[in-house]
Amino acid sequence: MHVRHLAALRLSPATIAYYFYSLEPLLQFMEAQGLARDAELITLPLLREFQLWLRDTHGMKAGGEHAVLRGVRATLRWAAEEELLACDPTAKLRLPTLPHERPPAVQPDEVERCLKVAAGMTQPLRNRAILLCLYDTGLRMGEVLQLRVDDLNMTTGMITVRAETAKREKARVVPIGLKTSKALNAYERKERRAALPMVQQLFLGRTGEPMTKGGLTHLLVKISAAAEVPRSHTAPHAWRRGFAVGYLRGGGDIFSLQQILGHTTLEMTRRYVKFLPDDLQRRHSLASPVDNLGRR
Repeated sequence: MHVRHLAALRLSPATIAYYFYSLEPLLQFMEAQGLARDAELITLPLLREFQLWLRDTHGMKAGGEHAVLRGVRATLRWAAEEELLACDPTAKLRLPTLPHERPPAVQPDEVERCLKVAAGMTQPLRNRAILLCLYDTGLRMGEVLQLRVDDLNMTTGMITVRAETAKREKARVVPIGLKTSKALNAYERKERRAALPMVQQLFLGRTGEPMTKGGLTHLLVKISAAAEVPRSHTAPHAWRRGFAVGYLRGGGDIFSLQQILGHTTLEMTRRYVKFLPDDLQRRHSLASPVDNLGRR
């Protein structure tokens, strides 16, 4: 029932799957305790023991624990609101404090190394096109894999992210640079060979079938290992963050960045991007009110 509720809210399939699978650890914990899979048995003390189980038994860090408990809390809160439960057992549950660390993002020199490695692998034109597309657009992995050939407009230099592939089913148009346009065009003309005419997805595997999330993840793992780049810096979302930071470093404004990333609020974009100290110093040197005295 909760899944249908989430679908009615037009949440993306990936988001719905997150809420669904976040319950799995809780169900495993209850089974280990000899408890039936009955929501009425879930109490605040049980959830606190579940938190300790995630840390001690599975060695889960604060970020993973926070993600699991968010999903559990959302489901149980919904059940209480629908009066399927007498009360919400998560009402006084405290989630772990997340460390104030900068999320990993691919860096320009790492991108260069990854591109060199990708050029020596099978399907080099596809590999280059994927990496540049990730770094130049900030598209989510699912959005990249669902791109169709006719979503590209080389004349205007724009990519259309269709509503059915975007988060919260909100379509948008994203610009691409000249180098990325050339890379996409070269791949489409010289290397893309669809197994069947009805295959419209842009990025294909070796068999000519649409590339999968597992296929793209495996490709990025191989590239990062060969390029000696930390795995966390080449995960799909790290390319998205790398684009966001690079866009602002290059002079882009946060309002247009919000639209490109497909965020519904500016606050989401602000949380998403954390500047390096040298970025702040460079910005301050350009905008310092004191240093600008007498320049007008």
